[in-house]
Order: sequence, then C-alpha cells, then structure tokens
Amino acid sequence: MNSDKPLVSVAMPVYNAGKYVGKSIESILNQSYSNLELIIVNDGSTDNSREVILSYKDPRIKYFENESNLNIVKTRNRCLFEASGDYVAVLDSDDIALPLRIEKQLEFLKANADYGLCGSIYQVIDSGGKLLKEVNLPLSAEDIKTTLFFSNCFCHSTIMVRSDLAKKLKYKEGFDIIEDYVLIYNLSKFVKLVNLPFPSTLYRIHGNNVTIEKKEEVLGKLYKFNTGILQDLQIESSADQVKMHTHFLGYNYSYFQDPSNFKPLESWILNIYGKIQNNPELNPQIVREIF
Repeated sequence: MNSDKPLVSVAMPVYNAGKYVGKSIESILNQSYSNLELIIVNDGSTDNSREVILSYKDPRIKYFENESNLNIVKTRNRCLFEASGDYVAVLDSDDIALPLRIEKQLEFLKANADYGLCGSIYQVIDSGGKLLKEVNLPLSAEDIKTTLFFSNCFCHSTIMVRSDLAKKLKYKEGFDIIEDYVLIYNLSKFVKLVNLPFPSTLYRIHGNNVTIEKKEEVLGKLYKFNTGILQDLQIESSADQVKMHTHFLGYNYSYFQDPSNFKPLESWILNIYGKIQNNPELNPQIVREIF
C-alpha cells in the first residue's frame, strides 16, 4: 500500500435507517479522498435498510449483519473490529459527510502525530434535509480537555481517530447512548484532540434521535459516568452531589425548581471552579462559559 495514501475505514452502524442510509452511503462514496472502505454493520434492522445498502455495488463497501439486535455499543465495536484502515472515521446512518471531510481530517492527523482524534464543527439539518444551523464547538486541545470534564464537545459523526487507539479503548458496554462521550473522554487521557474549524458533516435531527427519546436514561448513564470524572478531578462528592451535578450539566432545570435542590448548587459550583482554577492544564474561562 502506498504510504502516502493510507486506508481510512468509515464506520457506519445501521438500525432501521432505510429512509436515510442511502444518502449517508453516497456521501462517503463521493468523498474527494477515495482510498477508503465503508464498514456497514446492520444491527437487526426490520425495515428496508438491508435492501437499500445492498443496492450499492461499490467494492469499497464491506457489509456485515448482526445475527440479532445487539444495540449500539456492540455494533460500533464490531465496526471497529472489521475495520482494516489506519484511521477510523464515524458516520451515523442518518447523517451526511461533506465532500472534503476525509481529505481534510486525514491531512491534519498525518501532520500532527501528537493528536489522536479530530472532529469539526457541523451543520444541523432536519428530516427533509433543510439546513437549520451551524454549530460551533471548542477547537483547541486545551479548551477541549477542559470541556470534556463537563460535557461532550464533539459531534460523533464528525470524528476521525487513529485506528490503533480506537481498537484498544473500544466503546464501553453499559454506556449506550453516551458511548461516544465516554470513548472520547477516555482518549483525551492519552492524546490531544481537536475540532477543525470547518463543517465536515450534516447532522440530521428527527423524531427518532436517541437522545430525544430517552432523556431520563441519558441522565442515568451520565450519573454513572460523572462519578468517575469527579474522581479524576479529585473532587470529593456524595451521591446527592453527583446527582445535582448531573442534572445541572444535563440541562434538567426542572430538578432545581425545588429550592432544596437549588440552594446547594451555588456552593457546589464554587467548589468545582476553585479546583479548576488551581489546575494549570485547564481553562477556567471555559468552565465559566459552561456554567
């Protein structure tokens, strides 16, 4: 293989995405960078996803089926297992990669060996493909490292990661729905991360987006995850404080309508902010903006 043209594996898990997956596939096949493989794992879809996928005859498509519905973490990990490229890019089956995405991200990672993952800002479209807005995110490694202690600052359908790192860490079982945040946070412990300042992906919102359907389940997963993050920050916390922290960062404002929940929040925020100010690797301004 020509070392100047490394193979990029694009990981696409699919579950009942027949309405959108064709556009997602075409957006990868039409990339300006062509030395890629598209790893598609169908997770027991009951719609016409299989028929739509198999209608594409491009040899770069590697199609796999789970014997039953295994859910998103196991399906994403199978995508990683089947990938043979030097880099893995993620595109969910209802999103669209813009034409220069792979080329620009690969160019950055090849030129910056100390970075293990790059994402980008992105544009949001509705179910019909109408452009709704552009979303800006923290760009620098320093700002990203700080932000990740409190929230995910990557759109998963924009990321490209070095394959060896992704295969080593994998997506963590038990963290479905926030599995992307968990993987990215764990990566940030070992390598620098960046968001490039160009929109690489059209992220589609519609009634079936998981995070819209299952807000309570998301909060439960975040509670479990935040417990570990606070330990990494060396912030002592009770179960009630982790719960308050999670509802606060999860924008669950109804939790604080009860004054007994709201009053401890100020002291908790000041406690965290004091810890951040004393850590030279983190950016207190980012924390102020988040809070």
